[in-house]
Amino acid sequence: MKKITYNRFGGTEVLQLTDAPMPAGEIIVKVKAVSINPLDWKLWQGDMKLMSGRKFPKSVGIDFAGVVEQGSGKYSKGDEVFGLVSMFKGGALAEYIAVKAEDIAHKPGTITFEEAASLPVVGSAALQIFHDLLQIRPGMHVLINGAGGGMGPLAIQLAKMAGAIVTAVVGPAALDMASRLGSDVVLNYQRDNVLTGGTTYDVAIDLSGKLTYKIARTILKKNGVYVNTSPGPKEMIGSLFSGGRYKLLLLKPSVAYLEKLAAAGLQVFISKRYDFYDYKRAYDEVKKGGIPGKAVFVIT
Repeated sequence: MKKITYNRFGGTEVLQLTDAPMPAGEIIVKVKAVSINPLDWKLWQGDMKLMSGRKFPKSVGIDFAGVVEQGSGKYSKGDEVFGLVSMFKGGALAEYIAVKAEDIAHKPGTITFEEAASLPVVGSAALQIFHDLLQIRPGMHVLINGAGGGMGPLAIQLAKMAGAIVTAVVGPAALDMASRLGSDVVLNYQRDNVLTGGTTYDVAIDLSGKLTYKIARTILKKNGVYVNTSPGPKEMIGSLFSGGRYKLLLLKPSVAYLEKLAAAGLQVFISKRYDFYDYKRAYDEVKKGGIPGKAVFVIT
């Protein structure tokens, strides 16, 4: 079978299509779609060496959807499933993968393989924010900065389901998407400055990595809460002295989140679909940004 691997850290030039033996494991899945995540290139660029280690070869891809080829327990041959592999080891970008039962859930029949593959990482993160970190009450003002990316559309929907008044800050390509999802206010970051609009917020969620807690405090209400979705060690220390106003997303995927996602009926927005063999162009384009929603590999 074919899979994408790399033998050293670097840019897309280190990625290569390789022949590999069929995987052995509890459950074998024939992969139909794989989502593209920023964590993919953070790993093969070497930005996450501390978590991923330095042993090669390494594999690419985290969340996927496909059909069970070899079943076990409640999963039988032919079942349609979605899930994710180890976030720091990767390996989903392959024709077949071995997984455990706790890595997957049954794919809803109402969504495609591409849509299902787009949910596990960003969907689990969005659920963790709105179900675990925050308590959103109807009428609260929620700012979602960087809402045009992979997690943003799901965050908008979950905030609206909770009755929030949502301000979404997005790039030009995502303006229509944010409006159609029900955002009450949509700001184009290239034209509008959320800091000078005069609105204060109960919650500010930064999905862009650019709105710091120090800056966000200027537009938060007295007891407003800030959520950092990509914290580093410095941010982890800083959050300890915020009196609970600075929340960190430390993603912990679980089958429980997958099952909630399967039942939530969230809309998934996919802007780009790439062939499995077009992996270098895919990553080069997605890394540049400006693609609203998700991008996925389709494996036939």
